[in-house]
Amino acid sequence: MSEVIASTYECIQKIGAGGGGTVYLARHLRLSKNVVLKADKREISTRPELLRREVDVLKNLSHPHIPQVYDFFVENETVYTVMDYIEGESLDKPLKRGEKYPQSVVIKWARQLLDALCYLHSPTHGTPPRGYVHSDIKPANLMRTPSNDICLIDFNIALALGEENVIGCSPGYASPEHYGLDFSSYVGGTVTVQGRTGTVRMKKRKARVEGKDGRNPASAEKTEIVEATEVMEEKEASQMRTIVPDIRSDIYSVGATLYHLLSGIRPARSAMEVVPLSDVELSPQIVNIIAKAMNPNPDLRYQTAEEMLYDLSHLHENDFRMRRWKRSQRIAAAAFSVVLISGAVFSFVGLKRMQTTEENLKLAEYSANALMEGNVERAVELALQAIPREKGILEPAVTPEAQMALTNALGVYDLSDGFKTLDRLALPTEPFDIVISPEGKRFAVICAYEVIVYDMEEQQRIVSLPLQQSALADAVFVGEDVLVYAGEEGVTSYDMDKQIVLWTGDVATNLTLSADGKRVAAVNRDADIATVYRTADGEKVGERSFEGQHMSVVVNDIFADPGDDIFALNRDGSLLAVSFSNGGLTIFDLEWNDGDMIIYEESDYSHFEGGFCGKYFAYTAEKSGNAEFGLIDTKEAVYLGGLESQDNFLLQAEEKGVFLANGNLLVSFDLDTLEEKELAYTDSKKIIAFSIEEKYSAVATEDGCVSFYDSGANLASTEICGERSCFVNMKGKYTIIGNRNEPSLRVMKLESREETQFLSYDARYRHDEARVSQNGQRVMLFRYRDFCIYNREGMVLARIELPDTEEIYDQQFVKEGNSSWLEVTWYDGTVRCYSAEDGALLSEEKSEAPQKDLYEEFFIDGYRIASSLHTAPEVYDCESGRQVAVLEENSYLTYVTQAGEY
Repeated sequence: MSEVIASTYECIQKIGAGGGGTVYLARHLRLSKNVVLKADKREISTRPELLRREVDVLKNLSHPHIPQVYDFFVENETVYTVMDYIEGESLDKPLKRGEKYPQSVVIKWARQLLDALCYLHSPTHGTPPRGYVHSDIKPANLMRTPSNDICLIDFNIALALGEENVIGCSPGYASPEHYGLDFSSYVGGTVTVQGRTGTVRMKKRKARVEGKDGRNPASAEKTEIVEATEVMEEKEASQMRTIVPDIRSDIYSVGATLYHLLSGIRPARSAMEVVPLSDVELSPQIVNIIAKAMNPNPDLRYQTAEEMLYDLSHLHENDFRMRRWKRSQRIAAAAFSVVLISGAVFSFVGLKRMQTTEENLKLAEYSANALMEGNVERAVELALQAIPREKGILEPAVTPEAQMALTNALGVYDLSDGFKTLDRLALPTEPFDIVISPEGKRFAVICAYEVIVYDMEEQQRIVSLPLQQSALADAVFVGEDVLVYAGEEGVTSYDMDKQIVLWTGDVATNLTLSADGKRVAAVNRDADIATVYRTADGEKVGERSFEGQHMSVVVNDIFADPGDDIFALNRDGSLLAVSFSNGGLTIFDLEWNDGDMIIYEESDYSHFEGGFCGKYFAYTAEKSGNAEFGLIDTKEAVYLGGLESQDNFLLQAEEKGVFLANGNLLVSFDLDTLEEKELAYTDSKKIIAFSIEEKYSAVATEDGCVSFYDSGANLASTEICGERSCFVNMKGKYTIIGNRNEPSLRVMKLESREETQFLSYDARYRHDEARVSQNGQRVMLFRYRDFCIYNREGMVLARIELPDTEEIYDQQFVKEGNSSWLEVTWYDGTVRCYSAEDGALLSEEKSEAPQKDLYEEFFIDGYRIASSLHTAPEVYDCESGRQVAVLEENSYLTYVTQAGEY
């Protein structure tokens, strides 16, 4: 049986171990999110209050090449650090297999690593501001991600807290300072080194040092210890100053890491014995940069990561080999142009055009990928790059792929109704929750540990407000302009237009707002009392004790909000529903204590969802392998009924209705009859989140897709989001999609294209095809079972059921002259024609039974298009009979119509 730490993290497997502790791959039980759990049994003497303050600072570190730290806690005398799980392989493993990395790739990783250190070292973190030293940079602590980027892992929290006895010290990568050696006076020749136990005199001499393959990397200078004399007793040694690694020590470790990655040879433990890299096999500039980074004297190294990053970013400016190569290229080009000028021109032009075409095809593909990911701006940018800006001999024609990429990115030919991506919004950290204002003009994102309010239309940040240091901290909109949130000083009401605090209450984390917006209830973590405030002025209008009961709070409530509890006010704020850690669920009457309704006094349910809809209260209760849905009439205090399932329920109960998802089905309830209405059905994909508006439902499924369904439960569109979307929030024309593992959101807007709308009809009428009549005044929607005829105003003129539907072979909508009709063919050869004007039967005849290969022919000006069931549609010239084209492979041809010349 797997071990569970802090009642929250299930250890999946051990992924590393060493002197610093053991590292586990773990899963947050409620959120199903993989994390890294580092267990360290070394004693840390830092005071608890300082520990918490410093760890809070670490949690706010956010950089693409540094894993996010989520928590730091102690259990059974073991210190645990919780941080992001970075998928991939550490760089030391390929090195152990004897692999070498290309110089260009190592340079790219070096820039990413130094960029992370620029951020880490900068004295801007915490109060007072300070920087952090990693202290254990080495290939084993660099993870190569599937995108071939690197991430610096195993951040030494203990060192950040000032603990001197837990500094990482990996031989070969550790600087002299890690061993307490001070080379600050060393410039060459003989040097006296002050250490923790005595004085060692050293000098340099020439030496030949062989690499692993027996070859001599370079003639090198090697430091030889010629005399070592103990000059102090043990007592005196203990009084020596300690040389603590600083940011220059990290620079040394970066150099040593690059040394190993490029040469395949681990650097010598002693900085004085490191053999310089060969400037024959590697770029001389790279060799010089690494040598400077690994100088034993910290004063002669790069003093900051920025300095080293600058040199790595400007490698080609002064590389003599590059200058020599360019000069030789110019000479060769001149000679070549004299000898083979004409042939060279043709060859060059052809090659250049081929290369440009290939690049444009790749850019078009990248544009399509960016559009699929919701990054419209990037998709347009890439598509424009795929289209030549100037016409010339070197520029090929615009490719169809580039044209399609640009038109798709701009939505030129997209006339369909539906939600279209506006933007992908970057966040400072992964979101804990998302809330939208009542009219959808603004939305708020709760991060660690602030609430950021954005303008919905422009996606521009309006304000950022500090929250309680808890993922349970809530925020609610009171109208469009006022936000009530769990602030640092207590429950706070903030006017976003005036940018002022309206009122402040007691400290709390969980908030709930009455549907009329007049009252807000608050409770702090696992406190046993709730306070109700009037939203207009913050006056306390009530308190209610839970009489020793507490809401469920995870051991560490700073990682994420598992959403296990019910804390909800009814419409006028007179009732408060609360679930408790003992499995209890009670509806408190805030105006009359004797009016409380106890649904469960105590139970083994561990997850609750619920809310009010008018006089009704709907809830779900879940435990392992069992879930229950229930509905209560609060006026009559009567349980109306419910459902049970072995799969979990997802519930939204609010003033506009009660909506329930179970497995792959989403329904709404008629609260008077308890009849269900299907809103979405996702085939075999399990629903993990949803949101409902008047005309559409948005559903997120476990395969990483978000799908939109119209009011008739018809699938309108599907967006591929990659990650499982924890948040799908709709309001009016807008939808916001996000997940707890990614610091970004996708903002989508409903585009109705009303200016191009020909007809609107009831989406609940199911059909397979739709056709406009020849005179443009009628629309026929048809399928094998029946058809329906609408006029331009959307009025139903006729609805006809077809006979013997199981025997229908084919249906064709025919336009001829001024008339149009639906031609239906049965397997026995019967053909019936129905008028597109009123649905009347125009004719019925019996002919030869049709073949079952569904062969069809379509004629347009000068061409015949033949389509059968198992082959691609083929186009023939009517005059010569010659085949001129084959349409899309692996596709079925539905219909052909001529539009002008096309």
